[in-house]
Formats: sequence, structure tokens, C-alpha cells
Amino acid sequence: MNTAILNADVQAFIIKNLNTNPAEIALKKTPFAAITIKELAQQIDCRKRCEKKLPLWFNTTGIYYPEKINIEQASSQITAAYKASLIKGLNVVDASGGFGVDTYYFAQQAKAVTHCELGTTLSQIAKHNLTLLGCPNVDFFAGDSLQFIKKNNKKIDTLFIDPSRRNTAGKVFKFADCEPNLAQNLPFYLQKADRIIVKAAPMLDITFGLNELKNVSAIHIVSVKNECKELLYIIDKDFTGVPNLVCVLLSPSQAPVLVCAKLGNEKNTPLSYCKIKQYLYEPDAAILKAGLFKTVCKLFDVGKLNPNSHLYTATILIPNFPGRILKIESVTAYSVFEKQNKKHHANVVCRNFNLQPEKIKKKFKIGNSDTQFLYFTTDNLDQKIVIMCKKVEINN
Repeated sequence: MNTAILNADVQAFIIKNLNTNPAEIALKKTPFAAITIKELAQQIDCRKRCEKKLPLWFNTTGIYYPEKINIEQASSQITAAYKASLIKGLNVVDASGGFGVDTYYFAQQAKAVTHCELGTTLSQIAKHNLTLLGCPNVDFFAGDSLQFIKKNNKKIDTLFIDPSRRNTAGKVFKFADCEPNLAQNLPFYLQKADRIIVKAAPMLDITFGLNELKNVSAIHIVSVKNECKELLYIIDKDFTGVPNLVCVLLSPSQAPVLVCAKLGNEKNTPLSYCKIKQYLYEPDAAILKAGLFKTVCKLFDVGKLNPNSHLYTATILIPNFPGRILKIESVTAYSVFEKQNKKHHANVVCRNFNLQPEKIKKKFKIGNSDTQFLYFTTDNLDQKIVIMCKKVEINN
């Protein structure tokens, strides 16, 4: 950590060049003897990356930025704040401290938080930044979090772990293939902590993760603006029973929307398919990830178009539906749509359809639109159809 970067004139240079391409900066000569041009380019690049993801950090003068990968791996403010709402008790250990975003939000809720980070430099950076942001209740441990927990004599109310993959080949991974080895160390962790929150990548199969863990009381599937961001396994020491599935829809402008169901209830929920009505509903990515296709019908009184389309319909507007809401303007058989010579401007969405959106846009020369949608899908009679509809904006 080069503390010369924190000098006022250097910080002014970083802010002044915030909108300059870091690649261009890297080709110039450094104006500061104690700082390389590479370091300046890194600070500019990483600060810019935080503008939307971490606005508190971005808008605070004197923040020190680590390598790009640490910013990419860090939680966003909105997901970190939600994780902090799940902690239990007053003493929290963040075993995967990193850039310190989760730690900061844990510190807003807990009495004492320990930030553990294997990388010495990153630990120093996090300490500087969190001190600057006003977190006097955070201690820092630079080293293996497992060793810290073994030596720690204080009660841990909540232990947060974001295991990193040792082998990045392929898309499917096991907790046993991560560092720390969660599957191997879970019995020990449960001796030390009342609650464990495990963060996993959204690509992980929910049931696959459950097979490696025990005492899981809930699984939170977190999405931001209809993009699934992370899975959170909540492990409680004394829990026995069936876990809850909690779909969490986050937005910067609205309170979190939660859709809950018991794991396994989906299988036993009755379902029938229906023809298209006045409104079309497309569930949020978190609900699709959770596989709550039948539960959606039960909770929101909508009908499903087709077993594989994952689109829903109703005669009335359901303003609290967790996902995209559209008013249907027309429904056309795909064979008829092909023969029409109409120009369209719309967002193209394909669900249970044999063509990809880009190919459809190119084939029919469809322009872009902010509000109009064309859904290419399959209905309850297994017929290929095109639904023209307009997005309904709900003001909360």
C-alpha cells in the first residue's frame, strides 16, 4: 500500500482524470515521484468502477483502491446492506473480508466485527478505508481466518464466509473445492458460531449446495434489477427441519421484495395451464432460479402459459407481482407473424422458443424500444405465438 497516493495533490489528480481512459493514463509519465503511472491508472480505473456499485466509497475523498479483481469480487452496497440484515447477535466475524464492503455494513448492525483477510496489503487497504468511513467497532486480522477462529475465545454470534474457488475450470463447483473448505470445516464452525452465512455464486445449483451443508434454515436468492447476484445459505447451529426458500428482489429505489416458500412445497403445489388473458407476467430472475414456478400461481393468482415457458397471465393487473408486468396488445400465431410485412420497434424476449432474440431481431428487422415488448413463446396448446405487449410501470 503506497500511502503517497493519499496525498491531497494526488487525490486531486485522480478526481480530475476520473473520466480519462486509464489506458491513456498508463502511457503517460507520472507527475509524482513517489507513485508510478501504473498505480495512478489503477486508482482512477477502480474508483470509476465504484461509481454505481459502491457510491459511498466513490464519493468519499481519500479512499484507497486495490486491484481491479478485488473491486469485481466485492459485494455491491445494496447486496451488502441486505446481508447485514441477516446477521444474528452482536459479535460478527467476516472470514472473507476482502475490500471490506460487507464488513462495513455488518458494523452498522453489530457491536463488534472482525475483518479477516489473507492478503496483507488488502487488509491494510480495508483498514484504512473503514477507518475513514467511520467504523471504530471493526478489528482487522491479516491471515488465515480459520486460524483466527481457532484461537478466538470470544463467542461468535454470526460468521460470514464467502468461499473462493481454488479451481476455476467449469461452471459447477463444490464447497469442498473452495478456500476455506466449508464442507470439511463446517462441524468446527458450528462449534464456534451460532449462525453462519455462506455466500455462493448464483450459478450454484441450490440443491447441490444443500447436499454439502447441514443445519441450513434458509436459502436467500438475491437479485438486483432482475439479475441474480448471489445465493446465501443461512446455517443455524440448532436448526432442524425444512429450510425456507427466500427470493429477494433488490432495487435502489424500493424496499426489498421477498417471496418465500418452504423447500419442497413447490413439488406438491397443483398447477393447470391456461390461455392468454389481458396481462402477461414474467417472474424475476430470483424466482426462476429458485424454481418456484407453481408457487407463483398460488401466491399471486396467475395462470401459467406452458410447462416450459415460465410466463404467466391474468385478467387483472396485479401491482405487487414480483417481476415484469405487461399489458397485452395482441397475440399472433408465429406462422402468421412470419408472413406479415410490418415494422416493429420492441424488446424481443424468447421463452420456450427455438430461436434466439438476436436472430429474430435480424430476421424481422426489429428496432429497439423502451416500453414495447415482443414475446416469442409457446402457449398452453403448444403453439408457437408472438405476444405484443407494453410494460406497465408501477409507482410505489
